[in-house]
Amino acid sequence: MIELTVIGGYLGAGKTTLLNEILDRTDGERVAVIVNDFGTVNIDAEIIASDDGRTWEIANGCICCDLSDGMASAIESIRTATPPVTRIFVEVSGVGQPEVVARWGDHPGFSRGGSLVCADATSIRRDVNRKWVGETVLSQLRGADRILLTKTDLVDELQLREVEDWLAAHPAIDAESVDRGEVLAGGRAGRPETAAHNADDAVAEPMPSAEDGDVGHAPARAHSSWSITAASAIDPEQLCGLILDLPETVVRAKGLLPDKRRPGRRFLVQYDGTRCETSEVAPDGATSDGGTVADSLGARESAASDGLGRLVIIAAGDHAGTPEAVTSLAQALHGWVGD
Repeated sequence: MIELTVIGGYLGAGKTTLLNEILDRTDGERVAVIVNDFGTVNIDAEIIASDDGRTWEIANGCICCDLSDGMASAIESIRTATPPVTRIFVEVSGVGQPEVVARWGDHPGFSRGGSLVCADATSIRRDVNRKWVGETVLSQLRGADRILLTKTDLVDELQLREVEDWLAAHPAIDAESVDRGEVLAGGRAGRPETAAHNADDAVAEPMPSAEDGDVGHAPARAHSSWSITAASAIDPEQLCGLILDLPETVVRAKGLLPDKRRPGRRFLVQYDGTRCETSEVAPDGATSDGGTVADSLGARESAASDGLGRLVIIAAGDHAGTPEAVTSLAQALHGWVGD
């Protein structure tokens, strides 16, 4: 049986950072990763080979698979992979519903590892009450098997205890809280009781649509995304100012852009709906906070050497076209919206 574990959480909650840490500790174990997120594949590992255009081998011996042909095709390609894999991690879109995707653990040949939802300790209480995103955030927490508080280094002990108490007391949330050490250990303590559950004793439930490449999205709140290609350098503070002026429906922005202050260098920008932060990027891809560009943008994106910048904007709501504010931002960057 191949254990299938889903990692979810709202946009910017630290899902990819956690997944990278898990992959760093595989110790030779053959692990597969399915990424389902806005923008590019965001695994912090060099893509070193392509087998069939859908599945890639990444530097630590694990494999990465996208959802271009749907979830059913993705897990089937992993099930028949050689050498065989023992575990699958599915990183669900930041607006997705992890517990829905976790049902794929009942697929023949697989077992449930459950759904793990990352919750930003600095903002989770605020996020559940935000006008545009609260319903999605609370739904993710409500459906979780386990909850992992992230960014705990950004709060003090008292603030952390307050968040933990809030999670434990919330009437709509009935999930086990786990710490990062348990999750990274990958042992029994870091997995839910459903990990022993397999297809032979599964309760029949309809699978999520295999035709929908972006499975598990919350039906109550649609989200839209746009990719901006920037043709000119910009000052990081100026870019943050432009992003903060976007409509309140914009809940996430992330990008890698040429730095006007340092010709030939780039900077990483991240916006979570309230905060806009930038990090310097060294020539080797390391950021000033100790992470890497690939933590947020993906190995293929971070390796781009065309001199252009990339910025992904995500907004709540189903938008038929490109909003004027996004078009104006692209113009300010002397760029365009689209691939």
